[in-house]
Amino acid sequence: MSKPKVGLIGIGKWGSIIKQKLKKNSNLLFAANSQSLYLNKLKFLDWIFIATPDQTHFALVKKMIKQKKNIFCEKPLTLNYNKSKLLFNLANRNKIKLYVDNIQSFHIKKIKLSKNNYITRQKKGSGNPKYLLYRFAYHDFYYLYNYLKNKKLKSIKIEDKKKDLKFKLTYHDLSVFNFYYSLNSEKKIHMINHKSFITKKDLLDIMIKSVLKNKVNFIKNQKQSLFANQMIDKIRKRL
Repeated sequence: MSKPKVGLIGIGKWGSIIKQKLKKNSNLLFAANSQSLYLNKLKFLDWIFIATPDQTHFALVKKMIKQKKNIFCEKPLTLNYNKSKLLFNLANRNKIKLYVDNIQSFHIKKIKLSKNNYITRQKKGSGNPKYLLYRFAYHDFYYLYNYLKNKKLKSIKIEDKKKDLKFKLTYHDLSVFNFYYSLNSEKKIHMINHKSFITKKDLLDIMIKSVLKNKVNFIKNQKQSLFANQMIDKIRKRL
């Protein structure tokens, strides 16, 4: 069976990593930043991968849907729920597959929850702590989707937004979820209730291969992506 024909828009730091995986798992026709390098090649594609800055996703994805191309987009799909919902609706109407990066969902590990839960990600880096909602919390809302999707949120408490990002979600069943994200740690940490989710598996390769072979749940991915957007929208209002 021939490999799917793929194009990549965005070859920055993360895009360049995706490029290497696409070379392995697909027939990569182009990897480009400039429209002049790919517009005349779109008609040959089975999939287009988008790894450009977050604020550009909406316009690019919308354009690719109009081109009738299946789309893999780096997370977040957009920076708010309404725009993401619009794109998914547009893709569904045009019978286009639209998949949003959920890389760490391919790291299968059971989560044990209790009344008080603790989620943390820490590493050394730079950036606005508020943007860690998209860099870190987005992934964790994917993880927690099955547990939180039917819960009724009671309150959101922001405990730190200057040096690090720390917030607490309390639900009507009195369960509490404490989130702590930091770019000031010498050690890379990702833990949920004191269980490490750091892995040596090549999750990016597994995800890309699964998407290209249609061995993923596109409907669930859509629901998870919108849920993450929705949760982040609610928290951003308190920041």
